[in-house]
Amino acid sequence: MPTLPRIDSAKEPRFKAAAALAQPLARARDGLFLIEGHRLVRQALAAGVLREAWLLDDLDDSALAADLLTAGIACHGIPASLGARLIGTAYDTRLGAVGVVARRPAPSLPTDGLILAAEALQDPRNVGVLVRTAEAAGLAALALSDDGADPWSRPAVRSTTGSILRQSVYLAADLPADLARLRREGMRVVATSARARQVVWEVDLTGPLVLLVGNESEGLSDAARDQADALVSLPMHGSASSLNVTVAAGALVYEALRQRAGIAPTRAPS
Repeated sequence: MPTLPRIDSAKEPRFKAAAALAQPLARARDGLFLIEGHRLVRQALAAGVLREAWLLDDLDDSALAADLLTAGIACHGIPASLGARLIGTAYDTRLGAVGVVARRPAPSLPTDGLILAAEALQDPRNVGVLVRTAEAAGLAALALSDDGADPWSRPAVRSTTGSILRQSVYLAADLPADLARLRREGMRVVATSARARQVVWEVDLTGPLVLLVGNESEGLSDAARDQADALVSLPMHGSASSLNVTVAAGALVYEALRQRAGIAPTRAPS
């Protein structure tokens, strides 16, 4: 492995600055977050968002160190024993590499295309899966209310499997107000509700559209629901009362993509 500047103390200022990113206030203040593993570090390098890398002694990838140095990325070698301190866990885990990455917040929402919006999601893993879904489906935007879980937290980032490096996220201080503005500019809002009389495939999901899902246990607030042009449900059988919000969002998104592509179902839903 190429010779790297070495840091062996958790008290070193550069280490302390990186380790602080395990906390939400530091992430918001600095506009940065942490990723783990050489695969994600390589993805961040390719996406142009990698700002710094920490290579642990348990990493066996000299090519990564060489590529980072060639790209002009600041790199530091550290003992594997500092890995848990760096990412803010109470247990040791094999990391190999940790990257400091620039967040990609979206300053505004587009007024065309297909947008996925979620209100007050509390499980960061659900937030991460929605980020992954947004990238996979090629959505115009992903909007999250800022009273939900942090999309740049460790569990959310891990659940994105790398999509957070490429998918921008719009954090809404007032999601109902944003929905109202989008409606004034010609977009429709279709929201999920377990009590909706129409099922998802009975509603037109083409054109400029926001697909809206709510909190895992409480659903949508009255203010957000009031902005919906249509409420839709997903058919439920047996004793299950609802689907996980990420499953519901995925079903909604891909039904919209099917309709927008003009592809008819292979058979009528039953």
